[in-house]
Amino acid sequence: MTIECANCKAQNPNRNRFCGDCGAPLGPASIAMKDMRGTALREQVSEIIRTQYKDQKVVEIETAQAIATRLTDWAKLLGFFVGIPIAILLLILGGLGIKTYSDFSSQVEKAQKDVNAHLTAAQASATKLKDEGDSLARDYEKLRVQFADTAALAAQVDILSKKVDVIGEKLGFTPSSNVSPALKARLEAAFGKFQQYAQHLGYRSTDDLIEIHIPEKMEVGMISYYDVSNRRMVIDSKYAGDPVILYREYMHHVLLSLGIPANADSKLSAYYAIESALAWYFPCSFVNDPRPARAATKWDLTKKRSFSELTPDINAALTDGTEIWGSAFWELRQTLGQEVADKLFFDAWFKLRAEEVQTNGGAAFVHKLLNLDNAHQAQIRAVFTQRDLAL
Repeated sequence: MTIECANCKAQNPNRNRFCGDCGAPLGPASIAMKDMRGTALREQVSEIIRTQYKDQKVVEIETAQAIATRLTDWAKLLGFFVGIPIAILLLILGGLGIKTYSDFSSQVEKAQKDVNAHLTAAQASATKLKDEGDSLARDYEKLRVQFADTAALAAQVDILSKKVDVIGEKLGFTPSSNVSPALKARLEAAFGKFQQYAQHLGYRSTDDLIEIHIPEKMEVGMISYYDVSNRRMVIDSKYAGDPVILYREYMHHVLLSLGIPANADSKLSAYYAIESALAWYFPCSFVNDPRPARAATKWDLTKKRSFSELTPDINAALTDGTEIWGSAFWELRQTLGQEVADKLFFDAWFKLRAEEVQTNGGAAFVHKLLNLDNAHQAQIRAVFTQRDLAL
């Protein structure tokens, strides 16, 4: 007969007290021991579980307490820093009369209304400005058109004015003038061009007719002259075909248009010398030749003659004075340019009074030039001082 081991289920002889395979006790004692071991094991396991569960709970509780404590501290700190601005904000709002949420809502609603009102006003103002801008643009366009029309009208008036000036000073040939129709037409055409030049300088005519007389014979020694009292230009028929002679006599008419001195004596020789030089210089400048009409006159504006050669005599003024003063003018023309020089001489002449040059040999005229042209005073002064004119 055999005994089954309660531990490993091996079959052992009945006589064995312990299992031959695992060594566990056999018989009733082994079963009791097994039950006892099972009970003890269950108790130990339960104890271990209770102990571990307890420790886990403790850890969880402690951890939760620590987290709660930390959160509480953080909340206090946050409340401190957040509370201050909130408190300040509440104080400010209280100062503004906002004590409740209703007050705050009312203020917000009022602000919205104010903003909307301002926006509406701004939009209305912008619309008004746009309308005004459009209106100004239309007005500007009208003014621009009107200005263009006015400018065009002014140009037309200027052209007409020039035409009137030219028409107002037509050449009137005397019946006894020895001139062919072809020569008459050529002189009229040349005269018209020179008139435009004089007008460009600043001359404005008031006469309706300038008479020109071309006799068959002239007095001995006379080539041409201007009769101031009769406003008549007299030219020897031998030289009538040279327009430069006509230009000189016309410039006498222009330069003496404001009248002549009452007493034509030697005290005014410098005045007549300047006038005669200008009457010759302007035609020379117009044709760009310092020695035109060489068959009629020997004047040469390229000569550099001294003012010390002049004598207080009317005849000397009209001969030597023409070349001495005229050559000084021509040198300045070379330095300043035709446009500047011609206008400068023309303006200075009409600012000069005859009595101003009675005692200074014509230096007063040079002072007029210096006063009118500050930019070229050194060049102007040099030209005359090098020719021995005391300034």
